[in-house]
Amino acid sequence: MELILDKKTYVAPPIKARMVRKSIEISQDVNFNKLKPEELDVLVQFVVDIFDKQFTIDDIYDGLDADKLITTITECIQGVIGGTAAKIEEFPNVQTGS
Repeated sequence: MELILDKKTYVAPPIKARMVRKSIEISQDVNFNKLKPEELDVLVQFVVDIFDKQFTIDDIYDGLDADKLITTITECIQGVIGGTAAKIEEFPNVQTGS
């Protein structure tokens, strides 16, 4: 994953398993239609964590265009979860629950 803040490009390192859990947790707990300031801070911190703290929450708030904020957050969540889902599909004989 890549993120551009103030014309500087950041590349996320390999995603750790904990971020998969956090992505699922955020997806279930946050109502994106009625975001509270505290929830937005949690989401932005999640993006900071994905990129291994190469920048700060303030760097995102001050360096990312407003119309790209929610898109960036959702792309990061989907990028983490989507990468895991793709790996699961590689092993069709593995039972995943039910």
